[in-house]
Amino acid sequence: MFYGSPPPAEQMARISAPVLGLYGGADARINATIPGADSTMKRLGKSYEWIIYDGAGHGFLRGQENSEANLAAARAAWPRAVEFLSAKLRG
Repeated sequence: MFYGSPPPAEQMARISAPVLGLYGGADARINATIPGADSTMKRLGKSYEWIIYDGAGHGFLRGQENSEANLAAARAAWPRAVEFLSAKLRG
């Protein structure tokens, strides 16, 4: 998941796959939801791993051209997402 808000807890209960959250450090609105999502996922026995990229803003993957922080985050996050998905597909 790239910089998105978590679903309500009742929807989290239906999650059946591991979740990777990739967030920009300058995205206070979304980052404020991470502790609650983390504790809910743990309580539900779900896998939730998250990474915050310093200085990057909301939408960093699509807004790289005028922000060094967004570019750095995109360069780090995209391969991490591909690695995460590939590992899950390999089982």
